[in-house]
Amino acid sequence: MIEVIELNNNEKDSNNKNNEIINNDNNNNNNNNNNNLIIINENINNISYYNFLNPLFKNKPICYIKIENSNQLKDSLNYAKNIIKKRVSIRSGGHSCCNFSILNDTVNLDMSGLKECKIDLINKTATVQCGVTFLEYYKETSKYLLGGPGGSCPSVCVGGLALGGGSNPLSIKHGYLLDSILEITILLENGKLVKSNATNQYSDLFWALRGAGHCSFGIALDFKIQLYDIQPHYYHNSAELPFDTMIESNEIIDEYMKTTKLKNNVYIGLDYRITIKSKRIINTLIFFHIGDLEDGENEFKKLLQLLKSPLVRVVETSFEKVKKTFLEIVERVPFSNKTRRSFTKCRFSKDLNRQNSMALKEIMELAPTIINKMKEPDAIANFSSTIYYHGGIQNQLSKDNCSFIHRGDECTWSYTFICLYTKEINDEIFKEWKLKINSSLNIFGNQIYQNYPDNESSNWQFAYYGNHYQKLQQIKQKYDPNNYFKFQQSIELP
Repeated sequence: MIEVIELNNNEKDSNNKNNEIINNDNNNNNNNNNNNLIIINENINNISYYNFLNPLFKNKPICYIKIENSNQLKDSLNYAKNIIKKRVSIRSGGHSCCNFSILNDTVNLDMSGLKECKIDLINKTATVQCGVTFLEYYKETSKYLLGGPGGSCPSVCVGGLALGGGSNPLSIKHGYLLDSILEITILLENGKLVKSNATNQYSDLFWALRGAGHCSFGIALDFKIQLYDIQPHYYHNSAELPFDTMIESNEIIDEYMKTTKLKNNVYIGLDYRITIKSKRIINTLIFFHIGDLEDGENEFKKLLQLLKSPLVRVVETSFEKVKKTFLEIVERVPFSNKTRRSFTKCRFSKDLNRQNSMALKEIMELAPTIINKMKEPDAIANFSSTIYYHGGIQNQLSKDNCSFIHRGDECTWSYTFICLYTKEINDEIFKEWKLKINSSLNIFGNQIYQNYPDNESSNWQFAYYGNHYQKLQQIKQKYDPNNYFKFQQSIELP
C-alpha cells in the first residue's frame, strides 16, 4: 500500500510549495531505513526545482521524485506506472543536450542522489551508482592510483555517460567507458531489479545497454566497472595555434596521428572557441601522453616542429608544470552546472581533412558576427567547436562487442559544436549559428555519438545504432513489450 501525505507548512521546502511525501508500508523493504518518496510538484510561480534545465527546451514533467536508494526507485516506478498511469523520464546529472532526461507529462526521476562508489582493491573494480559525477568518481579511484575511461566533463554523472559511450584520454589505452563495464543493475518495466552481465540470463540486455541504454529498456541503478592502474603523473600540455592556418595545421596533425607508432599512447584534442570576453577565436591544441614523461615531452616537441609556425604559443614551458596527476587533468575542465541556453551538434569523422577544416573554419568565422548582432549583451556567450580523438584501443575493438557501433577508421575523430548563452531575446540571432552548422553536418560524417544526441536527425536509428538496430528492437520487445520506456529517440518495438 502507498499512502500520499501532504507536507505541512513547516515541512514544505521554501522554493517548492507543492511537495508531497509518499509512505510505502510494504514490509518487504526491510533493507532500507527510509522508503518515503519525496515528490516535488511544479507550479507556475515556482523557481524550477532543477536549476540545470536548458530553457531552450521547454519540457515540463508533472512532478519530480528524488531517488536515494533502490527501494525508492522501485516504489517510484510503481507510483508512476500503476497509480497515476504516467511514464517516467530519467536523469542523473541532467546533461542531455536535447533534454531527453526531462520529458513532458512524465514523472521525472532524479537519480543524482545515488552517490555510492565502492572500490574493490583486490579485483580492481568499482561499483558506482548512476548519480556519481566523474569528478567524484576520479577523486575516489585516484586515492588508490586506479582509474579508467570516462568523460571529459567533471560534472557529468556516470549514469548517462556510461550507457552511451564515455571517452577521455585514457580511452586510447582502455577503450570507451562502456568497454570496461562488467555488470549493470537495472530496474525493468515489470518491477524486477536485475543484474545483467555478459554470462548470465540477461546477457542480451547487457549487450544492448552498452550503447543503447538511455531509458529504452529500463532504469539503470549502478555499474560494476573494471579499473586499471594509472600513473602517478602524466605528460599533459597545450599550445595555442594560429586560427588562420588551421586547415594546414589540421592536415599535419591528422598525418602525425595516422603515422605515429604511439596510437595507444598519444591523445590529441583541438578546441576552437570565442567568447564575448575573448573577442577572438582561440585555437588550442591539447596533448596527452601515456608513458614516460620525458618521452611525452619529446613527442610534443616533435609535433610542434612539424607544425613549423613561429606563432605557436606553448602554454606550459616548465617540465614540472606539464607533469600532472590524472585528477588534476580532470579538474582543469570547469565544473559547470548553471542554467544556460545551449544547443549541441556532434558527428564522428574519419580524419581532419581539408574539406572538414574548411567547413569548421566557416562555422567559427560566423560566431563573431553573431556576437556583434546580439540584442542584449550576454556575459557567458560562448561558441566552441571541439575535435576529440577516438583512436587507439577504443576504435580497434569489434562493433559487435556491444550495441555501440562507432569503431574503426570512420570514427577516429568527433566534431562537437556547442553554443552557450542566457538571454532569450538573442534566440533568433544565435539560431543563425545552428543553421550554419546544420547545413554542414553531412560534410563531417553521418554517425552520431549518442551521448550528444541530435533531436533533429531524421535517420537517428542508423546514425546511432547502424545495423544493430533490428537486434535492439528484438531485445526491446523482450524486456519492455508495452513500450513503457519511451521518448523521442528510444528504441522502437519491431
